Amino acid sequence: MAQTGLLLITDITGYTKYVHQTELEHAKSSLADLLHLLIDYTRLPLILSKLEGDAVFAYASSEGFLQGQTLVEMLESTYLAFRKALELMIRNTTCTCAACRSLKDLDLKFLVHYGSFTIQKLNEYRELLGNDVNLVHRLTKNHIKEQTGFGAYAAYTEASIEKMGLREISGSMVSHRETFADVGEVHLYVQNMHDVWERRVNEVRITAQKNNMMGQLEFYFPYPPEVMWQYIIAPEFRSVINGSEYQEFKDLSAGRAGIGSLYVCAHGKNQILQPILDWEPFEGYTTSDLIMGAQYLHTIQVVPAGDGTNLKYSVGVLEISPAKFLILKLMTRGFFVYKKSMFAKLRQRIDQDVFERGAFVTIESRISTQAVTDTVANHFPTGE
Repeated sequence: MAQTGLLLITDITGYTKYVHQTELEHAKSSLADLLHLLIDYTRLPLILSKLEGDAVFAYASSEGFLQGQTLVEMLESTYLAFRKALELMIRNTTCTCAACRSLKDLDLKFLVHYGSFTIQKLNEYRELLGNDVNLVHRLTKNHIKEQTGFGAYAAYTEASIEKMGLREISGSMVSHRETFADVGEVHLYVQNMHDVWERRVNEVRITAQKNNMMGQLEFYFPYPPEVMWQYIIAPEFRSVINGSEYQEFKDLSAGRAGIGSLYVCAHGKNQILQPILDWEPFEGYTTSDLIMGAQYLHTIQVVPAGDGTNLKYSVGVLEISPAKFLILKLMTRGFFVYKKSMFAKLRQRIDQDVFERGAFVTIESRISTQAVTDTVANHFPTGE
């Protein structure tokens, strides 16, 4: 039966130049490592369909829990991890073979579409069929690099922008069009991933640390980190943690929450503004507020724990005297008792939401190591 959802191809570029008949072992090893990384970063509710040579094809059902901004951040975090791995490979090799010298030419592109498809199970793979599946694959052969100069990018179709609620965020992307004889014109919105790398690679994180920490609580949730991240940043769920009547975002950047944005917390007639000082998707974030003249840091970390997640809530305070620090620490004991009850309420609220959705994705989406090995072997010329 046909269903609708998100279609995503993550494709390693510069690969043809990278493959050399006489240096297959080094090329095979590097490609396998990079493919494993892309698989690991294909997070729920995305489900791996199959490996396609130097690309990973994944999808997410329309019933899955995936917010628009989270999708963008998922691709950004994948690219950052890919670039860091690539930079590490380049720095750590002393080999001068053509394959190792060509590592610097590898990069990554993402093609994102939203449409209908049917699923056919083949061993550990899920083969997707349909016109929209064909379209997203055809989009891998495009003129984006020639027309925009982007060496690494995420390209979103109009359908994916509309269905994922990315209209405001797309305003920061570059408009691009591809034309196919049988399909006609396809409108794309393209994000330059090199800009993401330059902006994020040297970013300094601000979190509650041991030297300024007033206390820490930890709570287990039976849901994966990528799902918990979406819950803890959503104002309607964050209001449960803070005990506020409601919360909302303010000062979004191109439609996105992040460093520099504010959480507005309503308590009766009063509104409390909490600036976001740190924002690391799928890992944690930090907000700040002023209490008794002291700047408090509230950090929530998302830590994988088996099949679920530990949320670590830490409170720190900045730049005060040791004496005042001790006084404030004594005063916060009751605060942590209160927060513990609020996180218990959050667990109940999330459990209820998951139950009401009735479509929480728990499908095992890992592809075996042997499947990666076979894909790499099949993709290289034989005759060694």
